[in-house]
Parts: sequence; structure tokens; C-alpha cells
Amino acid sequence: MKHSYPVILAMGALCFVFQTAQGTLLFSEAFNYSVGTLGGNINPGNSTAWSAGNAGMTIASGNLTYAGLVDQGGNELQLANGSAGSIFNTFANQTSGQVYYSFLFNPTAVDSANNYFTAMNPGTGAPNGGSDAIDAYYYASGKIELRANALAATAGTGPVLTLNTTHLVVEMIDLTAKTASLWVDPDASTFGGTAPTATASLSGITATAVDDVGFKTQTAAGGPYLIDNLLIGTTWGDVTPASSVPEPASFALAGLGILGWISARRRMRK
Repeated sequence: MKHSYPVILAMGALCFVFQTAQGTLLFSEAFNYSVGTLGGNINPGNSTAWSAGNAGMTIASGNLTYAGLVDQGGNELQLANGSAGSIFNTFANQTSGQVYYSFLFNPTAVDSANNYFTAMNPGTGAPNGGSDAIDAYYYASGKIELRANALAATAGTGPVLTLNTTHLVVEMIDLTAKTASLWVDPDASTFGGTAPTATASLSGITATAVDDVGFKTQTAAGGPYLIDNLLIGTTWGDVTPASSVPEPASFALAGLGILGWISARRRMRK
């Protein structure tokens, strides 16, 4: 029996490591609703309905995917600029640390007027460009730009996107360090692990909290743009789940099996 205590301790430590490797998934959205208006649909993850929205934001038949990333299935969100309006949903209020936000983005046309289309906000409310904690713009240059604090911070610019192609976009706001980062099409080898070097970064932001995510269509012509696989969490791994890597629970079970086998072998040798 004396050998059982180290095994038990090792098993406990292994479980602890795999449990704490993950952060907190705050929000997920596969847009698994009937084709039509997004507003009023209830998000299954937190049982909260999307706000009213307008005709510029609709559920379209289809499903965006990205190589190496877990696919949530469902349909997709279509944003059509030309009809001003916004829509939002909520998650647990965050006042410190890092909050990551990832989504798939497929532009069918270059934006003609440098419009922002999604944001995380402090205080429950729709994206408005004035109080948003962090925004994502799609520029006439064909690039995604990261902005924050009612545009007070200098924009962080990503690469030119390829039309009619699905891109992975990740944003991060650090409410403690007062920084923000943007990744566009990060290497799949980092999925589920540690964040790579950011495509662009901002410093000196002033946001103190985030508790909702939203989309906005603007009056300028552009789009439609397709969005899918929305994830918000407190770690890079939360928002980039790798399709080819077992879940942490699977790793833990495998580890327990190995430890059990080792323990059994030791007993047989006595």
C-alpha cells in the first residue's frame, strides 16, 4: 500500500493541471437558428436573447469553417451595410485580466467606407463607436483594424483579407495591463495552446470592463459579410479550440489510465 500514496498524489496533480489549463469560456455562438432575423433568438449558452437588431443582420443558410479549428456547426450571420442598426448579447461582467474574442469572417466585397462591424462593450448596450471597449473595423483597404476606447487609441492593422475566403480573427483586451491585441489567421499549431505574437497591438486603453458583444451595420454600402463560430473566453485556448487535439478531459482520463497501469505493474512485482 505504501506505493499507492504517490500514485494518488500524482493522479490528483494531473487532474489539477488539466482542469486549470483551461480558462473560462464566457460566450459561444454558432448561429444555429432558422434562416431570418437574428434579433430575438435566444443564445443556448446563456439563455439570453439577442436584442432586436434590424434587417441588416440576418441568419443565412451555411456554415463557415476553418482548418484546425473546432466547428460549432449551425448556420452563419450575414451583415449587410446600407441599413444602420446594431444588435448585442451579454455575458458575465469582466473587470480585470484578459478577455479573448474570436470569430470567423468571410468578406464578399471590400468595404467602401471603413466601417466597424463588431465590438465588446462595457455596460450592457449596443455597439455605438462611442463607448465600445474594443472594436473590429473592415477597411476599404481590405484590412481588419483593431480600435479601442471610442477610437482614442491608434488603430492596429492586420493584413489584406482575401475576398470570399474564411478568415479567423481573434481580439484580446487586457483590462489590467490596458492593452489590446489582434490576430488574423494565426497558425493552427497554436490552437488550444498559447497565443502567438499578435498581428497588431494597442496600448494605453481606458476600458475598465466588458460584459456584452455586438454587431453593427452602417449606412455606407458594403458587404455582405459572413460571420460564424463566435467564442469569448479568458484564455487563447478557450477561443481557439483545436479540432485535432483531444479535450483536456480526454488527456486527464488517458493520464489516469497510464498511472493506473503503472500502479498495477508495481503491485504485480511485489
